Amino acid sequence: MIKKSSRSLETSRMLFEHNNFEAASSQAYYAVFHILQAVLLTKNLSFAKHSGVISAFSKYFIKERIFPEDFGRKIKDLRKDREIGDYDYFYHINSEQATTDLKNAEEIIKAVKKYLLGFLKEAE
Repeated sequence: MIKKSSRSLETSRMLFEHNNFEAASSQAYYAVFHILQAVLLTKNLSFAKHSGVISAFSKYFIKERIFPEDFGRKIKDLRKDREIGDYDYFYHINSEQATTDLKNAEEIIKAVKKYLLGFLKEAE
């Protein structure tokens, strides 16, 4: 899941560089979604639905103050923009919003990777 997250984040960056902002936001969301799946595995949790992953992350990591409360809002915004980019005919993701999505994804992924490294060190 960590590798999938890294690949999605790199894809998001490449799409952004080619002015494909909707696809860049979508891939930024998926990069976060995959890293959330990875961190949930530390609690032996796995979910098939996006809502289950996000809800469990909020319950076990945000409400427990392992990660900042604003991660919940950022993840919600990423998911909303992914849905706009993938499915909406009337709304579009612009450069500014894609920049915010990419920045938020990078912040969340960096924090979760740091947590996972600490988790692995403790498991040794």
